[in-house]
Amino acid sequence: MKKMSALLLVLTLLCLIATGNCAAAPTNTQPPEPFDFAAPALLTGTVYETGSDHKKVLFKFQRTATRSGSTVHAERKFTLPDGTIAATESITYDSGQLVACDMKELQAALWGKIQITGTPKNPSRQKIIISHGTAADTKKAGTSDDLDKDTLIDDTIYPFIMAHWDDLTHGTSVKFRLVAVEWEKTFNFKMSKTGESTYQGMPVMILRMEPTNLLVAHFMNPLIFTVEKNAPHRVVEYVGRTSPRIKSGKTWKYLDADTVFDWK
Repeated sequence: MKKMSALLLVLTLLCLIATGNCAAAPTNTQPPEPFDFAAPALLTGTVYETGSDHKKVLFKFQRTATRSGSTVHAERKFTLPDGTIAATESITYDSGQLVACDMKELQAALWGKIQITGTPKNPSRQKIIISHGTAADTKKAGTSDDLDKDTLIDDTIYPFIMAHWDDLTHGTSVKFRLVAVEWEKTFNFKMSKTGESTYQGMPVMILRMEPTNLLVAHFMNPLIFTVEKNAPHRVVEYVGRTSPRIKSGKTWKYLDADTVFDWK
């Protein structure tokens, strides 16, 4: 009996060394909880001209969210200082996963759509359909491609940061794909910690988000996120590309600005 017990102990130790896990060893097999896109129910912010020291207001930002069972509907809205709506985004999530996003840039008369679907032959394999056009292109089919893991839109960047908070804190770069609606494509990006600082007296972490493709990087500056170091790690400010375009002459150009969020 003693020999059998010793043999069992040796086998158990070998199992633990070889796999890092055995049936007798306690493990956490529960999947992470899906992000609650319904919280907060209201988030507001101000979009300032970069370099204006938060003095020149370009837009006001508002995000509202409501839940119905497993479905969350979020609305993101950008308004001019006089209250005129400049751009809107209507986003639907189901069970913590993106289902669809409709975008309208009312000033520039542009629209964009994102839809996530299952393929007919393999429902577990997801497809992303991206469409973009002007008012005259309302029936445009867009492009369809396989949905890669960690494909993000603006509204899902924060949940991605939270899901990879430990990696970012320890200096590990995390990679993902970002939807570029106007190109009807997704592009590779990475995010990494660049340092720590203080913001209005509280410790914060500075994150840098940038395209990994040199050609894309030529047309898009890195985005800089200022995030609370302590829980709940809210994004208090970010500098870089934002949704509404700004008019330059007769054309509407991309806007890099300074967005400050008003957490209540």
